[in-house]
Amino acid sequence: MADDTQVRVGVKGAFYVAPVGTTAPTDPYSPWGSGWVDLGFVSEDGLTESLNENRQEFKAWGHTKAVRTEVTDRQTTFKVTFMETSAWTLALYYGQDLADMTSSGTGAAQFLAFNEPESSEPMSYAIGMDVIDNDKPARIVVARAEVTDKGDRAYKADTNQAFELTFSSLTAPNGGSAISRMFGLVSLPS
Repeated sequence: MADDTQVRVGVKGAFYVAPVGTTAPTDPYSPWGSGWVDLGFVSEDGLTESLNENRQEFKAWGHTKAVRTEVTDRQTTFKVTFMETSAWTLALYYGQDLADMTSSGTGAAQFLAFNEPESSEPMSYAIGMDVIDNDKPARIVVARAEVTDKGDRAYKADTNQAFELTFSSLTAPNGGSAISRMFGLVSLPS
């Protein structure tokens, strides 16, 4: 039976980052705990999740249709544009470790500085995303992800100096679940 209360919209949300292994909430209602950093305002484009799969078909001799398929590659990505300039958004965009940044000066003369390395090692993070439609939250936790694509940054008067990033999920540490999903106010059928 159709249920119009389950038609959901991504009205608002939040995006979090933490060191790999940081304990995440186990339900979609609890606050994010210690170690998780809210990356602030996200552009009106919200969050885009993409699930790409490649499959191998197995055909029997003399048959034109597959008798079986097997997933050979599965990649989940999350694309988001952060609007705020912070140490974290700069670190994620430029592939910098926060420990390699310096903060100097005070008040109106305060600034953050870093030197880009000639080559950088991939950096992994735990990421968390909340998608909220009034009282119907959805939460996604990725145990380990890397930034694998970056959008251009425009510097002009009519454009926000945003940070468009795509995160790709990786295998979880210690054989755990790579991605956990929680959907508030959804139940299993009776």
